[in-house]
Amino acid sequence: MDARTAASLLGRVEPFQALDERARLTVVEHASRRTVDKGQMVFWQDDPGEAMFVLLEGTVKLIVCSRDGELIELHRHAAPAIFGELALLDGGPRSASAEAVERSTLLVVTRPELLRLLRTDEQVAEALLSTLGAMVRRTTRQISDLAFLSLQGRVAAKLLDLTEPDGARTRRVTQVELATMVGGARQTVNQALRSLESRGYIRSAGRVFEILDREQLRRLAGG
Repeated sequence: MDARTAASLLGRVEPFQALDERARLTVVEHASRRTVDKGQMVFWQDDPGEAMFVLLEGTVKLIVCSRDGELIELHRHAAPAIFGELALLDGGPRSASAEAVERSTLLVVTRPELLRLLRTDEQVAEALLSTLGAMVRRTTRQISDLAFLSLQGRVAAKLLDLTEPDGARTRRVTQVELATMVGGARQTVNQALRSLESRGYIRSAGRVFEILDREQLRRLAGG
């Protein structure tokens, strides 16, 4: 991927949308590139946060691990997207681990470079605040879902979250992955999926689920 293509992708995500093309090219030229294969860790929970990442190609998931070894998937980023910005801003350790779902290309933006942008461009600072606000809202919703929604409701909500832009089907996901996303066991998630399918709300197509009745899924998800 050449620099101009990377800069164009950079312009599709906050906080870099506020920059003109020349400024985005400068960011790309000062940043390093990193390629991670499927299943490879980008960083681990509790690692020091020394850089944020712009996902140029591929998909990355953010996961947390309990002391007992249980995993919960917090979010799944599809390119273009940014992640790892929180630890970079406050200098604290990573609050989650990041793992490549498929082969992915990353732009690595260091803390000094981001702080330079924040000091020189007020629009970047405002956009980053907006991004952090969206992260907090997403986390609050996840906590609310775990506390108040049934497993079937959480499965319905997550299937809607995973829907492709055309709204007709989800991105590829295994039942094990889905279970880590909704905080359930694979067997009970399988039962919830079968129930949704028997009621005509979804149709299983391998690792993809076709969305047949979006409104009913929204109702189950509390929307």
